[in-house]
Amino acid sequence: MKFNKMKKHLLLLFCFVFLSSLIKAQDRHKQGRHEKIRAYKVAHITDKLNFSSQEAEKFWPVYNEYNDQMMKLHKEERYKIKKRIDELGGIDKLTEDQAKEILGHITNVETKRNELKSSFFNEVSKFLSYRQILKLEVAEHEFNRKLLRKLRGSKKFKH
Repeated sequence: MKFNKMKKHLLLLFCFVFLSSLIKAQDRHKQGRHEKIRAYKVAHITDKLNFSSQEAEKFWPVYNEYNDQMMKLHKEERYKIKKRIDELGGIDKLTEDQAKEILGHITNVETKRNELKSSFFNEVSKFLSYRQILKLEVAEHEFNRKLLRKLRGSKKFKH
């Protein structure tokens, strides 16, 4: 009887350890995928802007900080707003006041994005030309379009 109880505990412990390692492996895979995309983006931007070594040295720390903040805002918008809508029972269950509140939050996030972008442009204009900043905008847009095309082409991306 005690032996069976011990077997159950060992089996539960094994399952817990196995599931924990599986979850960690998925997180590492996801993190690796994000790093790979980021590396491709850096290569794409570097290729399109043809930075001097001095420009690159000044640009990348500022850009990485800007990009991290933009991603943070994106996550805030995507996850917090979705969570709020889900908590209220879905879009069709929202009252007009609730929908207005959520749209106000979306507008605030968009305003923060625009302010962040404007601040970034002002910062990099100290060492890049406006033509280079415009090339950056185009390069980012091209990269995002290529990434979306690739995702749409993959079997994992379904509507």
